[in-house]
Amino acid sequence: MTSDSAPRARWTKDRAGATLAATSGYFLAFGPAIETTKRLTQDHTYEAAALASFAVAVLAYWIGSRLMKKLP
Repeated sequence: MTSDSAPRARWTKDRAGATLAATSGYFLAFGPAIETTKRLTQDHTYEAAALASFAVAVLAYWIGSRLMKKLP
């Protein structure tokens, strides 16, 4: 019995670039988000910072995918 060894999910340049942008956006935004949420609230500081960083990551993924589609 043989199996199909080809991967089903393929990384295109568009998805790879957008994922890199999202990951970078998350980690670059997490530090300033922690400092801001420490000043604004004492409870749930890390949860609020993670949600804010996630929003930045989603926006960076969207922008990254749009820009990568325009590249040759």
